[in-house]
Amino acid sequence: MSKRRTFAILSVGATLTLSNTANAGPFTDINKLGDLMMAMAPAYALGMTVMEKDWIGTLQLAGSITAAQVATEGIKMLEIEQRPNGSDWKSFPSGHSAGAFSAAMFVHKRYGWRPAIIPYAMSVITGWSRVHARAHYWHDVLGGAAVSALFTWLLVGKYDNRVTVAADGDGLKLGFRTVF
Repeated sequence: MSKRRTFAILSVGATLTLSNTANAGPFTDINKLGDLMMAMAPAYALGMTVMEKDWIGTLQLAGSITAAQVATEGIKMLEIEQRPNGSDWKSFPSGHSAGAFSAAMFVHKRYGWRPAIIPYAMSVITGWSRVHARAHYWHDVLGGAAVSALFTWLLVGKYDNRVTVAADGDGLKLGFRTVF
């Protein structure tokens, strides 16, 4: 079994385990499930960078998520729209969705669409839970995803494992790999 498939299975198992409490199944409290998925999507993306020993990707992930969250919070300060539940005027865009979709889009752009299926599913669940909780409208979720797409496009590059850099006790080593 490939490293990626093993990692994906372990991630899904951990997500389902963490979302299940003693008194309720994983889908009883949709709001908590959405919060969990919002946290698990970046954890999945971080796990991908660690599994690939892609330290540049780790920095790009941190940068793209941070930039998307800062931009999202900045837009919220404009108080464009009241939340459906009436609690405040910080509905647009969804910060939960921005965080989750940043991770999914990072995995997609950096490693391809196949390993991004799981974090995209987590992102959709996150967005749906925010609408279900009446914390956001659907366009708020799409706005969060759009902010994430912008910063992923600007800050993330495709993974190229043909050049590797490694440090050990003797110093820094640079490796090249190509296919003829």
